[in-house]
Amino acid sequence: MNFRIVLFVCVTMILAKAHLSQAVMPFDAIRTNEQRRGQLDRKLSYPWFSERRLSRTTNSLFDKVTPHLEMVQKRDKTPVPEDPEARMTSIEIITGRGYPAETYSVVTEDGYILELHRIPRGKGHAADSRAHGKPILLQHGFLGSSADWLISPTDRNLAFQLADLGYDIWISNARGNTYSRKHQRLHPSEEAFWNFSWDEMGRYDIPAVIHFILARNGRPEMKLSYIGYSMGASMFFVAMIAHPELNSKIEVMIALGPASSLANIQSPIIRAIAPFVKHIEFLFRIARVRNFMFNDMPFNRVRAMFCRKNYLRAAMCRNVLFLLVGHDNGHFDLNLLPVIDGHLPAGTSVRTLSHFVMNHLSDKLFEGENFSPYDYGLLGNIRRYGTPRRPPYDLSKVTVPVYLFYGASDYLSTSKDVTWLSQRLPNVKELIKVDDTHYNHFDFLWAKDNNRLIYNKMFSILPPPT
Repeated sequence: MNFRIVLFVCVTMILAKAHLSQAVMPFDAIRTNEQRRGQLDRKLSYPWFSERRLSRTTNSLFDKVTPHLEMVQKRDKTPVPEDPEARMTSIEIITGRGYPAETYSVVTEDGYILELHRIPRGKGHAADSRAHGKPILLQHGFLGSSADWLISPTDRNLAFQLADLGYDIWISNARGNTYSRKHQRLHPSEEAFWNFSWDEMGRYDIPAVIHFILARNGRPEMKLSYIGYSMGASMFFVAMIAHPELNSKIEVMIALGPASSLANIQSPIIRAIAPFVKHIEFLFRIARVRNFMFNDMPFNRVRAMFCRKNYLRAAMCRNVLFLLVGHDNGHFDLNLLPVIDGHLPAGTSVRTLSHFVMNHLSDKLFEGENFSPYDYGLLGNIRRYGTPRRPPYDLSKVTVPVYLFYGASDYLSTSKDVTWLSQRLPNVKELIKVDDTHYNHFDFLWAKDNNRLIYNKMFSILPPPT
């Protein structure tokens, strides 16, 4: 096991170094050619391979490459610049970018208090409380928060661009994360507070937020548009299934890397821990640990300190992330890492993680690809669902017009699983593959080229802002 860990660290360092130093490639080619030349000299001694010509050519190329090597080595040791937004709240980021911001508290039917953030209009737009653009709800994914939609620079940021187009932007926070760790009766220190997964987020959080937005927007007859990333799409589907009447309140739904069956997940990290998820959850229960991966945990602080030390370490940490979400070929901006580390992970319950892994394992339990609620075990399922096995969600009840986006290099929401989802939703308008072979799960939020790759398409899908 120690050998595997050492090997993994070495490979990660090599990949990080290689990605940061594309200019080194000519030197690699020279070294390879020299090795080949040495073998040929020993075997054949061709007269036109004179030592003088080879030496002159090699030295000339090496002189051109050396400054690039020195630049790369200097960059490797350069600290990743700090960004004050890493320590800001979502509201502070919005106002710091020059946009108006509002905060609301939404109480769910089962007592959770959610924090809802709003960008009511674009930068420089005249304030008029009597008239708002059509509302759009942005819902984050697993371990995320409203900050996920705000991290990218303004000129390639979905939330800010939509506000500038005239939409009324609402950004929700799921129960249990940094902003929604409140309840009317329970305290986060109590075990009962964390007895939820994304099933409850869909059944209770999304309906409460939708009703609140439509009432607050000032025009109750108006519909809203919904954009869900990863788990945010899962929550939406559960909400529409549990509350079919909500379908009439949604104008269009856009799913970015939707997490549904997950049977064909490719992440080696998830595939490695998946068979042991019940054992891990049992150990957490014995230790009375029900919450999962908060940003202020000691482990996350140590990890952030290591990853921000310099660009080489940042690239190493990024490559570890790629084992989870998929390979990336230059979309990820390392300068965003301090801000991402400042807000992600935002925390959730252990049961939320287990629920996702159960959907992945369902294929191995002879159920095939499916989208199902939490598995409480034989007796628990009988008490909750009336059957020994959890019944799959009825996706035919989601009658909203849906657009599904997926990435070719997404290890979590794979093309097979998204295609499976598209075949079971009754009103899929388009299944859209992002036009880049290296587009991974995180790229939906932070890729440098998102304006070209997905946002322009999304703008054409959304209804006019007024």
